[in-house]
Amino acid sequence: MIPSSVAVVAMVLLLGASALALFVWAWRRGQFDHLDEQSRAVFDARDPRIERPWESEAQRRERERAHGPPLPAQPGEWGGAA
Repeated sequence: MIPSSVAVVAMVLLLGASALALFVWAWRRGQFDHLDEQSRAVFDARDPRIERPWESEAQRRERERAHGPPLPAQPGEWGGAA
């Protein structure tokens, strides 16, 4: 029982140390510098402008101020008939 436990503990320590090393490497290379911009990279450019029927008037005005006038939803998009 002890030899297999030592192997498991050693493997866990090795995997944990390699994960920590990869995290530190990514941090030093600047992968976490611009998280806000990177989080928006998955959206289509017109997504912030599509009408959202569930948002309040204040939210709609804020989004319109930030991104321009809203666009009508196409079929299958937020609020658009499929």
